[in-house]
Amino acid sequence: MTEPQSVSMDDVRSIHMIGVGGSGMSGLAKLLAQRDIAVSGSDLKPSYVVDALAGVGVETWIGHQPDRIGAVDVVVASSAVPDNDPELRAARAAGITTARRPALLRGVTGAFSTIGFSGTHGKTSSTAMAVAALRACGLDPSFIVGGELTDLNTGAHLGDRETLLLEADEAFGTFRHLEIAALGVTNIEADHLDYYRTVTALEEAFAQVAQRTRGPVVGCIDDPGVRRLAERAPVIGYGMSEDAVWRVSDVDLGSTTSFTIGRNGHAHRVSLHQPGHHAVMNAAGVLALLGELDYDLECAIDGLRDFGGVRRRFEVKARIGGVTIIDDYAHHPTEVTATVEAARTITNGRVWVVFQPHRFTRTAGLAPAFGGPLSLADRVVVTDIYSAGEQPQPGVSGRLVAEAVRAGGGDVEYIGRLADVPERIAHELSAGDTLILMGAGDVATIWTDVGDLIGDEL
Repeated sequence: MTEPQSVSMDDVRSIHMIGVGGSGMSGLAKLLAQRDIAVSGSDLKPSYVVDALAGVGVETWIGHQPDRIGAVDVVVASSAVPDNDPELRAARAAGITTARRPALLRGVTGAFSTIGFSGTHGKTSSTAMAVAALRACGLDPSFIVGGELTDLNTGAHLGDRETLLLEADEAFGTFRHLEIAALGVTNIEADHLDYYRTVTALEEAFAQVAQRTRGPVVGCIDDPGVRRLAERAPVIGYGMSEDAVWRVSDVDLGSTTSFTIGRNGHAHRVSLHQPGHHAVMNAAGVLALLGELDYDLECAIDGLRDFGGVRRRFEVKARIGGVTIIDDYAHHPTEVTATVEAARTITNGRVWVVFQPHRFTRTAGLAPAFGGPLSLADRVVVTDIYSAGEQPQPGVSGRLVAEAVRAGGGDVEYIGRLADVPERIAHELSAGDTLILMGAGDVATIWTDVGDLIGDEL
């Protein structure tokens, strides 16, 4: 049976979703359930995300249980689910239409005027900022964000049936399947090369998406990848470069983050709670795109000022004994640099990083590139790799990253087991220090153990 290229929400009354615990799939499940579609979902691992779906009426279970799927209209699988998955095979045997997440996303995005945010880094925060900006303007946009907004305790919401704010993810080529009315591109760097193989192919995918976007495309023209994109597609640039259409200037990264953005002589001053230059550029991209779409920037700026952030994006988990514990999703060298530099703006003491490498393929390709960024911290602990379902590769472990940090002059220790880290570091932390638990895996699960041990030291 040939899988459809698009799954229309208007044609579906019931759906089962395999891999529903992923950030992209869980957001879609919530949106569909709020649209009164009967949704069930399964995942291999229990998680808070899976449990939370019950609150919106999604029936979920853990593991392969093909007998529970029932007579649904369609079964949709995450891009990471293999073709031989037992639930997929059972659905095909029963004659149920099966599809992949991109096909469902195409149908969803086609039902709205979809404003997408893409890029190697910053797309989650940018999409969430856009939500805050439009809500401050009295609007109620629908949205799917690859993280939970701290102010709203959700990453997906069915609001306005006209407008959808979406994190347009390049992983697995997903964003090439979307119907996008307007697009923001934060940056384009080497990532997901297990799928694209080459940076050239990755940049070609961004060009295809930009060329297919029906309305304005804005991009950070300071970024070399976006500048190359602008040679192939009509991109309205924002940034600090002199040729930026939306020019960023007077950046202040002090106790509060602020900057000026202007176009054609009309300038606006913007303040943020989020620290760091990357937060400035994410906010600038949001304002540039909303400005091109003729939204009221004054109320949008008010929304950015009050924006509370996204969980796992420089999220302050606790302040104990004068030590600030931060959870951050950074798992690419550029993201690591941005996060450590942002931490410098909020601490008077040392910056510690516990870094959990993400995926064997990413570590094999980028391990040397982590040396310089992680060396920006005063103390670094590197753990073993969070596999994200990948099979181990011979000779590829967290030691490669630790060796790169050591070669870059950093003060680093390799501690393979994440569970061993709290006992090792807690007694060395001092008042005024900032501890960043960094990575796209489960590194943040140790924050309570670290906090308890710090408390015992007091």
